[in-house]
Amino acid sequence: MAFFNKTEDNHSRLDWQILQNGWTSLYLNKEFLKEDIQWFVKENFKIITMDCSGWIDKTTIHQDISKGLGFPDYYGMNLDALNDCVWQLEIEQAGLVIVFVSFEVVEKEYAYQLLDIFACNSRQHALFGDKLITLVQVNDGRYECEPVGASPVIWNQREWLNKSRNN
Repeated sequence: MAFFNKTEDNHSRLDWQILQNGWTSLYLNKEFLKEDIQWFVKENFKIITMDCSGWIDKTTIHQDISKGLGFPDYYGMNLDALNDCVWQLEIEQAGLVIVFVSFEVVEKEYAYQLLDIFACNSRQHALFGDKLITLVQVNDGRYECEPVGASPVIWNQREWLNKSRNN
């Protein structure tokens, strides 16, 4: 089942704007993030938000993700297990939006690996008509991430220009 209908104007839809460029969108401004989350709620997406500010080590990261996403007790608390469990997520409603807040605290390489797992699984879920989108809020306007899931991680449309993030 296709996500969008060719006969409709999809370009104004937030899910279209994000998915046309990849699976993940960055945010600096928490108000923009809040507004976009409200759009997803209005469109009947399930939202799961995780505050990353306390993610001091990999164990804490995996505990919070496991709890937030309702992983089974046997979750292996590592990247391979994360990949398996994200693939097994049941996506209901219009789709699932995973929101990471204060994500800049995660060590850069591990942050990349986490986002890559979500992006790759977003593509896999899309094959079955399920939308899985990741929104990532950071408190650094110069934050960058390598492409994940073979797609770039770009700033949301309102903060796409450097000058919009005071750079």
